[in-house]
Amino acid sequence: MRTRTPRLAAAALAALVLAGCSDPGDQADLGARTAPGTVTVGSAGSAASKIEALIYAGALRMAGTPVETRLGLGPGEDAAVAAVERGDLTVAPALTGALWDRYRPGAPQPTKAKEEESENPRAQWDAQFVALSAVLPEGLGLGDPTLALDQPMLFAPKEAPSATLRGCEGLSGAVAVPAGSPSDLRARYGCPTGPVVPVADEAAAARAVREGRAALAQLGTLSSAAKDFAQVADPDGVVPSRAVVPLVRRDGLTVAQTKRLSAIAGELTTADLAEMVAQVESGERTPEQAASDWAAEHTLN
Repeated sequence: MRTRTPRLAAAALAALVLAGCSDPGDQADLGARTAPGTVTVGSAGSAASKIEALIYAGALRMAGTPVETRLGLGPGEDAAVAAVERGDLTVAPALTGALWDRYRPGAPQPTKAKEEESENPRAQWDAQFVALSAVLPEGLGLGDPTLALDQPMLFAPKEAPSATLRGCEGLSGAVAVPAGSPSDLRARYGCPTGPVVPVADEAAAARAVREGRAALAQLGTLSSAAKDFAQVADPDGVVPSRAVVPLVRRDGLTVAQTKRLSAIAGELTTADLAEMVAQVESGERTPEQAASDWAAEHTLN
């Protein structure tokens, strides 16, 4: 079992207290949060969202909670988040960075203090998580964010010299960027790079690197195209995180149920989720099978 840090656990409590507060007196408790009955967990249409929802649903069932699942809501990847906002769902997987952009569009996302030298990604997530909890619409809350990230990043061949955003080392070559992926690389990564090579999709970006037409590829952290590459290190948290997190209706879960969701935080990693997504997208496993297999291998306390 992977261990969550005490600092993040405190941040999770702060999120439950702050989310939806309308006056200082609300911060003295967690609201009603005693809802009995069935909890409805839903997802958007992607394989990742379905797997995440099923993992959250399974954790609640293990604690004796009756759960109904509604998978593949649409249109768009924000459909499940919108359903939680409307009250149609009790729980849905979301991404911290995407939620920030939804509720504070155009505002810079919080990152860890520049003077902080810790390379633990939690240093950024703590700052982002607490800030995000304070801007959620009234009645919504968060469980702990997981270790799983779903976001575009730079990738290099595994045999290439190590590249890092700290000092902008190893980033001078051309970068293959799929259509629809962020193209202002200097703004995103805080480093100059070589020229952008536009390509159709992530498979084409990976192919451009293998064929020597680019030195780096911008790929999703859950993309099967990234499996044979090494991610460019970001020890200082330059790129704001999009960590998987449960978005919840605060009046639809008890504190104990929310803690069950947060038990997943220290267990689910980017590598875990990427492997499950690849299995589902290839047809090797269904989302239900992938989530069940993962749960069987992890003890959630």
